[in-house]
Amino acid sequence: MSGWALKTRKGISRLSLIWLTRLIELFSLIVPYRPGVWAGGALGFIAYYLLPRERKRATLHLTVVFGEKGGRWVRLTARRCFVHLGKSLLEVMLMSPHRLARVVEFQGEENLLAAMKRGKGAVYVTGHIGNWELMGHAVSSRFPLSVVAAPIEPERVNDMIVSLRARMGVRTILRGRPGASRELIRVFKENRILGILIDQDADVEGAFVDFMGKPAWTPTAAASMALKFGAPLIYGYIQRGKDNRHTVHIEGPLELMNTGDREQDIIANTAMLTKKIEDSIRKNPEQWVWMHRRWRRQP
Repeated sequence: MSGWALKTRKGISRLSLIWLTRLIELFSLIVPYRPGVWAGGALGFIAYYLLPRERKRATLHLTVVFGEKGGRWVRLTARRCFVHLGKSLLEVMLMSPHRLARVVEFQGEENLLAAMKRGKGAVYVTGHIGNWELMGHAVSSRFPLSVVAAPIEPERVNDMIVSLRARMGVRTILRGRPGASRELIRVFKENRILGILIDQDADVEGAFVDFMGKPAWTPTAAASMALKFGAPLIYGYIQRGKDNRHTVHIEGPLELMNTGDREQDIIANTAMLTKKIEDSIRKNPEQWVWMHRRWRRQP
């Protein structure tokens, strides 16, 4: 494809995404919560058939990990994954503090409370499991929370996501933006929680660790900052259950490998956290982002 054609296609994709974002914003202003979540699931169902590249990637990755379950299981799980993500989008758009308490419950909240009592902040590690944005809203309703995120293009979509988080009390630290490093340090000084997702192949400092039986490039910032600032390390994830209710599971504070060999300790702790994410995904495979190119780089 020529550079002009590629640029044109990207421009059309961005414009389409902006208009889709506006339509969803307008829709969320007029629809009640339950019908809205149902509509989000329908949107995800349609997306499964309209996005062949993402559908093919999701089924390929599910086959690599769960191939023994057969093609029918793989296709059904891939479709459920799209439906789940569609529901998640509308849940976040339609969420309010009053409704949050009715649809989300905690298991292990005392673990996070114990970490915060140390007064050093906490590093809260998670992955793109369940409705992870909703988990951020739920945690921030009880504890001061900041999250690290990569800026999303187009800017209009990025602004919408940051605004939705802010509405529910979540501060967003955009990676690479001016002042991001100072804001990270401030998190621990103010005894806040720093939320980090480490289950995607991103162009950040990382290491190859095992994920689902294959090496995967994994961000190491969570383990690095926990060691550097002496902050307790927490693992948490959220799980969708019946009637689209959600449970936040929290473990920790976790014991860190700290032998004095900083580089190897960071890798070992990142591998430990990645194994926890893998175990959580295996419990509900349809609640992870299988269309992500998790193994795009290999050592």
